[in-house]
Amino acid sequence: MKTVELSEETHTALERLAAERGVTLDQAIAELLRGVRLQPSADSVSQLLADPGFRGQADPVERYLALLACCARNHASDFADFISHQESGHRYLMLSREEVQEVRAHNHSRQIDGTQYWAVMTIDPKSQRRFVRRLLEFIGCRDDAVTEACRALGLDRGDSERSRHIGAA
Repeated sequence: MKTVELSEETHTALERLAAERGVTLDQAIAELLRGVRLQPSADSVSQLLADPGFRGQADPVERYLALLACCARNHASDFADFISHQESGHRYLMLSREEVQEVRAHNHSRQIDGTQYWAVMTIDPKSQRRFVRRLLEFIGCRDDAVTEACRALGLDRGDSERSRHIGAA
């Protein structure tokens, strides 16, 4: 038996992938080496939506933040890629720390639990619904999960279209 040293971050990510697939760390590494994709499935969103604790949260803002946190944790690279391609993605890079704090206060931003990301809370429901739909489609969620997520967040009003935003990021 051989030993390999991993950073805490890498070990945690590997444990998460292995747990989601129901395999040991050794099996997860072996599958990665064989080229098997161990990407977390979009079902993590469906699992969150089915969780009574998620549904039991009275505040839709907390459900919104929980959904974003689930996506950021379970689909880290896709989430980062999606966020980096947002129209406003590069707007804040040239700001000083004080200017960033001012923008955060103005937008009533809240940090997404367990991540480096912040959610803008002052966007209107239509824009929020569009953002959620595009994000969930980007990470590979099925149409029914996207619709259910919007419903769980109270963003389903006037959401009769089921169109996919193909290639939108």
